Amino acid sequence: MIIKNLETILRNPHHKKILFLGKILHLSQDEIVKFLAKKGITAQFVYEDENIDLLIISSLLNPYDEEISYELYDKGVPDIKLERFEEYYVKELKPNALLMSLKLSNDQQRLKRLLQTKAFDDQTYLKLFKLYNWRGEGVFDNNENRDVTLSFINRFFKPQGVVNHTDIAHSPATLIEIALSSDNPELLESMTKIPNFKTSARKQEEWKPKNLHEFIALNPNISTTTIEYFLSLQSSRFDMLLALNAALKEEQQFTIFNRAGREPKQHLAKNPNLSLSLFKELLQEEESIVATLLTHQKITKEYFSVIPKEYYRYLCSNPEIAEIKERLLGISEELDIALATNPSYTSSELEELFREYKEEIAKTISANPNTPSSILEELYGHADKTTLLNIAANPNTPETILEELYNQNSQEINRSLALNPSLKDEYLDYFKLDSELLRIMGNNPKFLQKMQHKEPI
Repeated sequence: MIIKNLETILRNPHHKKILFLGKILHLSQDEIVKFLAKKGITAQFVYEDENIDLLIISSLLNPYDEEISYELYDKGVPDIKLERFEEYYVKELKPNALLMSLKLSNDQQRLKRLLQTKAFDDQTYLKLFKLYNWRGEGVFDNNENRDVTLSFINRFFKPQGVVNHTDIAHSPATLIEIALSSDNPELLESMTKIPNFKTSARKQEEWKPKNLHEFIALNPNISTTTIEYFLSLQSSRFDMLLALNAALKEEQQFTIFNRAGREPKQHLAKNPNLSLSLFKELLQEEESIVATLLTHQKITKEYFSVIPKEYYRYLCSNPEIAEIKERLLGISEELDIALATNPSYTSSELEELFREYKEEIAKTISANPNTPSSILEELYGHADKTTLLNIAANPNTPETILEELYNQNSQEINRSLALNPSLKDEYLDYFKLDSELLRIMGNNPKFLQKMQHKEPI
């Protein structure tokens, strides 16, 4: 947006004098004087005479400055907000020249002030941010670091819903949230310059991220440069976390594989962008890694062609076998029965399996959410314990059967019912009174949706 009053003053060859009123936080007086002097304009910070062409007003005015602003307003002196002047100042700066100047001078005070202006675009801001010297201290350990951290959070943190932004901005956890949610590779690369800090992690979660940089390593939007930086650390922890990241190129996947122990290889087996070459290599690893590989990777015809037949059983638990599911049927009775749990199969395909195997397939087919309600109803009358619990949790189970199961008042059955998104609201409402069932309902999508929307159950 053009700052019309300021542009008018700059074009006027006479009486170019600007008065600044109030506290100026983001620019020094010296910077302002030099900037305007190049344009033949005199900057004043104390009201000395009446020959003022333009008034620039800060949002931080003392009573005396307020009186002056009223006086000049009555005299018809145009005014603009200091924020508008900062926008103009930034627009006039050449980013590359500014960056070079700051690199050469290492003027950290000026850099800090510039980082707190909102006028820079994100790209320029991030380039400036990388130049900041944290002096070996934490993000909130001193006033300077805290101010820079808050400028970063206020610019890039986009909270969902109604929050107390002040409390959140002062929490290191907010930086973790940005690291996990950002889709800006340059921002994530800039965050590697932020002093690392630990987060709380339980002992049993040994391979969960424990600090800011480890959370960055999990973000699939990180750049190749950021990945190479983390790989250069030659850290088994970073290798393990990066192994899960879909952003890794094939050569980066192999870098981890070639120096990895068991845990990083387990994580590589889960990588959603695993190369076919590495897929083949992982098939040669110990069977626990193969099992992870074949239950987590999307299996296309090309990938299926390299899998040894003795490992087909692991594909039964893989929800990403749609392209090759027909090729698995009929290989063996044992495999068919196990495949009946797989959600890749349609209702009609499951009906065919049931017609062929009947009771032999009851335990597996009753657990498939695509199983037709007619099959579940047929199994219910003579179901064993495992099949009965599967029926209680199955969203296709008829409502009359769910009511009968609920009325049995069995805690074991209720644990399965608590997972069922088709269960009546009134039953879920009753289950909320039981702490064990309430925890289980944390995996019920219907219950979670209602809780998120704060609807009564």
